[in-house]
Amino acid sequence: MISPPPTNRRLERDLLRGRQAAERVRATGGSALVAALAHVEATFGTAMGHAIFKDRVAAYVALGAGHAEVRTRYRALTERHPVATLGGAIALIERLRYADIEARDAAIRSWGHCSRPRFALMILDELRLILRVVRRWAPSRYTEFFSEISATDPGLRIADDETLGEIGNLANSSR
Repeated sequence: MISPPPTNRRLERDLLRGRQAAERVRATGGSALVAALAHVEATFGTAMGHAIFKDRVAAYVALGAGHAEVRTRYRALTERHPVATLGGAIALIERLRYADIEARDAAIRSWGHCSRPRFALMILDELRLILRVVRRWAPSRYTEFFSEISATDPGLRIADDETLGEIGNLANSSR
């Protein structure tokens, strides 16, 4: 799995957040130990998981859609749900993600725990961020990216926006 080193800006921001937390503790009369704990928690706390996720997605974007690891990671999803437009792909991923979260919540409500694998939700979250980056910076290249990921099957039929509703209904019915 690719995990690039954090960018200097992100690393500096995380360290600054830790220093500021330690300074706030010291300003309120906290001990050096409490300040050190606040520094570590603010630097490596919940924001670190989000930063690691963004770094992983940035690495996949940097590799490009034609890279073997990227193709392997997302090919099954693109073959199962081919969508012609970028907006349609974003809508489909949102629906699939929502359906997966709802299925998890229903399992927790019914059984008290969920045994569904988190990998599927992780893939959907990654793809959601990638599609949003593509929409923001290179919307005209979506078709090229899609064809690179599914390059092994040149006869792959890309669905139009009318069939997207049917695909969304399938995602919603899989709850």
